[in-house]
Amino acid sequence: MSVKQKHLLGKAQKALAAKEYSHAGALFEELATLSPEVHQAWFGLGEVASGIGQQDTATTFFHHAAQLQPENARYRLRLGEAFGKLGQIESSLQQLLVARRLAPKDAGILCSLSGAYVKAGNWQHARGLLEEVVRLPCPLAAHYCLLGMACQQLGELDEALKAFNKATKLAPRYPDAWLSLGHLYIDKRETAKAVACLEKLQALAPKATTTFDLAGELAWARGNTREAASFYRQAANSAHDDCNVHAKLAVTLIMCGEALAAIDAMERAHALGIPEDWIFEKLGTMFATKYWTSMARENLEMAVERNPDNLSAWNTLLIVYAKSGESEKIRKAADIILEKDPDNIYALMNLSTWHTDQGRHDEALELLARARTTDPSNRGTYSKALWAMVSASSASAADILRLAQTFDERVFRALFRGNDFAARNRDPERRLRIGWLSSDMRNHPVAAFVWPFLEHIDPEKLETFIYYNFSEEDEVTRRIKACARQWRAVVGIGDDALADLIEGDEIDILIDLNGFTDGGRSDVVARKPAPVQAAWLGFPGTSGMSAIDYIFVPPDPVLEKPGWSQETPWPLPDCYGARADISEAAILPGLPCEREHAPFTFACLNHFRKASEKTIELWSRILVQCPQARLILVAIGGRDDETIRYFSSQFERHGVNPAQLAFRGYVAKQKYYESHNEVDLGLDPFPYNGGTTGYDSIWMGVPFVTWPGEHLSARMGKAILENVGLHELVAASADDYVNIAVALANDHGRLKRLRANLRERMVGSPLLDGPRMARSLENAFRGMWRRWCERTT
Repeated sequence: MSVKQKHLLGKAQKALAAKEYSHAGALFEELATLSPEVHQAWFGLGEVASGIGQQDTATTFFHHAAQLQPENARYRLRLGEAFGKLGQIESSLQQLLVARRLAPKDAGILCSLSGAYVKAGNWQHARGLLEEVVRLPCPLAAHYCLLGMACQQLGELDEALKAFNKATKLAPRYPDAWLSLGHLYIDKRETAKAVACLEKLQALAPKATTTFDLAGELAWARGNTREAASFYRQAANSAHDDCNVHAKLAVTLIMCGEALAAIDAMERAHALGIPEDWIFEKLGTMFATKYWTSMARENLEMAVERNPDNLSAWNTLLIVYAKSGESEKIRKAADIILEKDPDNIYALMNLSTWHTDQGRHDEALELLARARTTDPSNRGTYSKALWAMVSASSASAADILRLAQTFDERVFRALFRGNDFAARNRDPERRLRIGWLSSDMRNHPVAAFVWPFLEHIDPEKLETFIYYNFSEEDEVTRRIKACARQWRAVVGIGDDALADLIEGDEIDILIDLNGFTDGGRSDVVARKPAPVQAAWLGFPGTSGMSAIDYIFVPPDPVLEKPGWSQETPWPLPDCYGARADISEAAILPGLPCEREHAPFTFACLNHFRKASEKTIELWSRILVQCPQARLILVAIGGRDDETIRYFSSQFERHGVNPAQLAFRGYVAKQKYYESHNEVDLGLDPFPYNGGTTGYDSIWMGVPFVTWPGEHLSARMGKAILENVGLHELVAASADDYVNIAVALANDHGRLKRLRANLRERMVGSPLLDGPRMARSLENAFRGMWRRWCERTT
């Protein structure tokens, strides 16, 4: 090379080093024009093109340089890297393998080749190369971080931990080492160690996007979605073009109920490269959590149309179809998921929900048992099974208790904090702080049982703290909030943080109003943040949780005995709950069959999921003995032809004429109340009786026949009827249940006497007496507190 060529090359390389791409490009081009055989000129042009993001052009120049100097490992390396940036993985691997042959001990080449294998999905090969790198003299902390990431991807967490720890020891001020180690500890659920890594990272790089990202991931892992959203928002502000950060922000905002902000974040993530199916999936999930079923279905269907392998979208879509009762679509979605992943526990759980909704409880339980085999600690497999069991005639109270206790042993007991509340004032007669934990302080059946008494609680005896776990409020929320000494919105607050909050508020007695229902915080209750804890209203049975001391029950000798619940039953003196005035819907006079000159009409306006096999058998016996009568039933999918055929077939096998059955879907609340004017006599399902619907039925002047069972949900009907003087409608056996219903269908005079002034009797009963319920709860809480004080002093 001549002196002039060397001078020109030196100037070009200096400009390139200074990232003066335009000047460098002109100089390299001048040299290549003057001396086409100078391979350094073509390589320099490749570096310029790569620096300004023109990878296509870069590969052309790098390739020409490699042709001129085929044994130059660096040229092969840069050509392979350029192909990788273009997504041409095979070409990238080919060039990088040549580079490795030419320089087998070059750490940079080995790392680039490992990166190419990662892009090809071959983490095992990548790991092997990185192990070679760290065996070379003087490996860097970055090399150990890359090795740790490869081990982490392969599920070898202990090996990953060794690599990351080595990186932090080699370079204690290297931020990426603490970042990688923090992410690993989150994966290992070692929260305290992850926090320590985050603190190191915050000290080294407090404003870095990766620091905010790790903080967000840690907050998310701890269940603090609001805090996670705050960190991801800071990360997004510092990295406007990072699609993954915007995607994480969108998900956390969805969980916090911030719909508009979530949509903005999703649109930004999509514009930056997040796949379209992911966006539609998250939109569908957001609409599903808000119960906007049609919009959820539309977005989720678009998600799976764009990516049929998006199993997460299919699973959420399966739930939406189940809520709509679309049988054929439910089966199709489940088949697609299980064909791709036969042990997908979410598909098994969601399919079990559909079976439960159809009253196919035993089939649901089989699916859930299969899911538990795959993941014995999955909460959903237990909670859904318990819901199916309280409705199944095949499950005894002992069966339910046994599964609930297993749930506690495998999931909840490890969360127990063991706080002895040594500093708590043990005065048995002092004013108490009562915490109410619920997602249902809104227009919801649970709230209808809460505000009637809450307005009458004596604030000199009890201070009311409400922990509200839902993102939206309505008029009912505001009415309940006005009764609270302290109202806390806790959506997005993690389990540990919420338990700390309850402890910090010095709650004496915590009432879990959810149990295993949507929005429940059982993991908080399991930590036992209050000295005394009780369950009420949400899940209609035992939780099995050793952290819950009591369960409220109606006055009933069967329920007051131990054996069916883990918790100690605490009988309320009059009834299970007092409701508000229910509806202004008028009761039309007389029997509907006489007024409308119609067949005698039985009805169960509960969800059909409560119709156990034994229930269907007894209802069929009634209809066979009353061949001119009809039975109105309500079910999700009550207008779906396939669903109706299935439901009808369950009765036909017992000899019922399908013309006697009238299936209906869900209707608006006012129409639901008015539909009682079509009903002559109600039939309570068993073993899961009507609760809210039982109150509604009496309010609308329709008595019902019930057959009590052996656990809480199976004895609700009895408690309601006895409070309005209808003891004679409480059957002592299966035959008695049938005989009472048939007798009343044939004795209109007696039925009219039972129906007479039923609403007035209810108004005068404890069922609607909020002040009376307030006094009962005050006494109950005082009794619980005295017991605790006696045991701990």
